[in-house]
Amino acid sequence: MHPRATIISLATLALGACGSDTQFIPDNETHRVISPGEIAGRVCDPSGKTWLQDAQVYTHIKAGETIIDTEIVYTDRDGRFLLEDLPGEQEYDLYMQYGNSRLLEQEQYGIWVGDGERVEIPEPDCFDPLQIDVAIISGSYDSFELVLTNMGFANYIEVEGASTAELQGFLSDLDNLRSFDIIFFNGGHVEEDVIYPKPSDDEGDIGLGDGGAEDTGEIPITDTIMQNLRDYVSEGGSIYASDWSYDVVEQGWPDRIDFVGDDTVPDAAQLGEYDLVNAAVADNMLADWLDTDYIEIEYDLPVWAPIVTVSDSVSVHLVGNVAYRQGQATYNLTNSPLLVSFTSGDGKVVYSTFRVAKNASSEVLQTLQYMMYNL
Repeated sequence: MHPRATIISLATLALGACGSDTQFIPDNETHRVISPGEIAGRVCDPSGKTWLQDAQVYTHIKAGETIIDTEIVYTDRDGRFLLEDLPGEQEYDLYMQYGNSRLLEQEQYGIWVGDGERVEIPEPDCFDPLQIDVAIISGSYDSFELVLTNMGFANYIEVEGASTAELQGFLSDLDNLRSFDIIFFNGGHVEEDVIYPKPSDDEGDIGLGDGGAEDTGEIPITDTIMQNLRDYVSEGGSIYASDWSYDVVEQGWPDRIDFVGDDTVPDAAQLGEYDLVNAAVADNMLADWLDTDYIEIEYDLPVWAPIVTVSDSVSVHLVGNVAYRQGQATYNLTNSPLLVSFTSGDGKVVYSTFRVAKNASSEVLQTLQYMMYNL
C-alpha cells in the first residue's frame, strides 16, 4: 500500500494535550482515554471486472463542522486500502477517486468508528475467482489447473482430454457448456473426432471415424462440437487455449489468426523451434498492469504453433522474434504475436502460443490474471 499522505492541518485539534495514539475526552466525572480506529475496505474498477489499484481513498477529520485534517491512502494491487489513526468515537464520510473521476457508487457516508474500532467496509461486487465457474480440458502439454489453483480459483471441473468419448460428451452438450464462465483448453488433448474429423483410409478423404456418422445425412459430431463452441462464445462465454490447442481457435474462427503452415490442415502449424524470447508487451494497459515493457517467454518444447499475422479484429498483447522450421529450412518471424485475444458476439477467445504452466513466472501469472479480468 502506498505511504499515507496527510494534508496539512487547517487548525489545531482542540481535544487536549495528548499523543497521536490517544484522545482525552472530558467527562462529568472522569477523563477517559479513546484509542484511534481504522477503516478498511476494497475498491473495484467501475467495469466490475477487476479490483482497482492506485485509487485514492480519503476522509476528513472534523472538529464540529470544521475540517482540521484529511487522511489519504491509495489502494494496493488487490484494491485494498486501510485508513489508520482516525480519532475514535467519531463519524466519517469515505470518498474515492481514480484519476480525475470520483467513484461515487462506492463511496460511504456516516461511518461510525468507535473507541479503537476497526471498521470493515463490505466489499463491492467485483471479479472474484471464487465466483467464476471454470471447466478445464486436460492435456499433455499444459496445466492450467495448477496455475488457476495458485490464483485462488476453486470452482472448476476437469474434463479428461485424453478420452475421446468424455471430451465428445462434454463439448457436444451446449447447455452444459453454458453453465461455465470460462473453458480452458490445455495443449495436448485429443483432437481427432472432436475438433476435426479423423482422416479415412482413403487418402484425401475425410472420414468421421468412431465419433461421427457415415454418409447417413446425420451431422458429424465434430461439426456439432465446433458450432457449440462458437455459440457458447457468441452468447457470452470465454475460451482460453494454449500451445497445441490452437486447432480449437483455427477450426472455430479460421479468419482471425493466420498460423504458419497450411491453415486448412490440422496440426500443420506445429513448426516452432526451441526458444527463449524477450517478449515485448504490445498492450499498453497490460504494460501498466505489469509495470514493465518486456517479459521472458520460454518455448521449452519444439513444434509449437507460431502466428504470422492476425486480423484487425484481434488484440495483440505480447509479441516477439521467433523461428520455425520446415524440413531443413529455418525461417524467422519478426514481432510475431505470442498472446492474442478477440471477441465473438458477447464472448471472447484468448490464445497463447506458449505453455502457461511452464512459464508461470510472476509476470506471466499477472498477465494471465489481467487476461482473465478482461474476459
